[in-house]
Amino acid sequence: MYDSISELLKEIVAGEDMHLELKEVVFKDDKPRFAGEEAKASEAIAQVLCSFGNTEGGMLVFGVNNRREVVGVPPDKMDLLEQWVVNLAQQNCEPPIYVIIDRKLLPDPTGADRFCLKVDVPKSFYVHRTSGGHWMTRIGSHRADLRPEQLARLMERRRIGEPFEERPIQTATLDALDLQLFEDYYHRRSVPDEEPVQTDVVTRLVNLKLAEHLEGGTVVPTVVGLLLFGQKPISRHLPGAFVDCVCYRGEVADANQQVDAKSFRGTLPEQIVDAVRFVEKWIPVAAEKNHEGRRDVLPFSLRAVHEAIVNAIVHRDYQLYGSNVRVFLFANRLEVSNPGGLHNTIRPENLFAGCLYRRNQMLCAFLRDMESPITKRALMESRGEGFRMMVRETRRIGGDVEVVALQDAVTVALKKG
Repeated sequence: MYDSISELLKEIVAGEDMHLELKEVVFKDDKPRFAGEEAKASEAIAQVLCSFGNTEGGMLVFGVNNRREVVGVPPDKMDLLEQWVVNLAQQNCEPPIYVIIDRKLLPDPTGADRFCLKVDVPKSFYVHRTSGGHWMTRIGSHRADLRPEQLARLMERRRIGEPFEERPIQTATLDALDLQLFEDYYHRRSVPDEEPVQTDVVTRLVNLKLAEHLEGGTVVPTVVGLLLFGQKPISRHLPGAFVDCVCYRGEVADANQQVDAKSFRGTLPEQIVDAVRFVEKWIPVAAEKNHEGRRDVLPFSLRAVHEAIVNAIVHRDYQLYGSNVRVFLFANRLEVSNPGGLHNTIRPENLFAGCLYRRNQMLCAFLRDMESPITKRALMESRGEGFRMMVRETRRIGGDVEVVALQDAVTVALKKG
């Protein structure tokens, strides 16, 4: 929003409105302060961010006074202010708000360039409140508390309570989808002797809940549509929808022991394949001799590795922004972590007993129709036997599986014997 300097300056001169708020910032003992704010600094800015997220999005510019003059932010405080805003968006807004931060050099009244911090807040999928308990909205250039009936209507419009994977991504267009990738999938899954259905690609996407019509007729991708058929990087519209893979020489996450690191940001099927191949590339291979000769011995079953990565990517909570799936390969174990606790009332012991664990039901259904080029089997087990297969495969070669479930993350460790 307002990416060019000239456009941004015109908006500043025009003054605050529904999409723009200006703040002059001063520092006291390295802590930001804002003139005219009755609330504590962190609560005041959290209210601004929530008010933008709960309406149509907006922009906050630090370094402009209430006379619409650029006064700037001290250069030696820019890093401090940026980190403060990021922490505030994550910790003082519930759920966390994803912000886009940009540093701008803007001319002050004398023509001298001053550093300013531009913070873009996209329109959100959610309804946000501050950690101080305020549900906020924008009324013109002002922020205001949402009344109960307004809050109820906003939650209904944003379809809070519906499965997240089915919700439309209102910040995207159909250009965010790889339509050829979808068409290839669609024709592969069609029954060979079936007559082709005479529908256009948009209708097919909508019928499969991969896209949705908004009010006014615009068609946008749904979350599951983008996850399966999005153009790279899909994290452009779903921050956190990517996989970080790291290989370490030792048994702890030490940067000095790091061998390789990659981030994969394609569609979910691509992320699964890329992450498994990363592990396969760096997995240590031992050799043993028997009466038949020498043979390579892998410390982990590749089928178990594949299942652990599939589970993390498919069952993660995609509502959690700023968190991604992590695949860490150590000398003695493989750790696969995904954002979001176990779904509903599931506990680790339920998984080992064979209880099904599915957060994203529609996503699971699509992946059962897709073949992994690594295993030559479906990406998802059709009977929900994947977890127990992973345990059996790991124990068969002398290892074991450990599950650590926290409130906001699940880690599955495949341990060497």
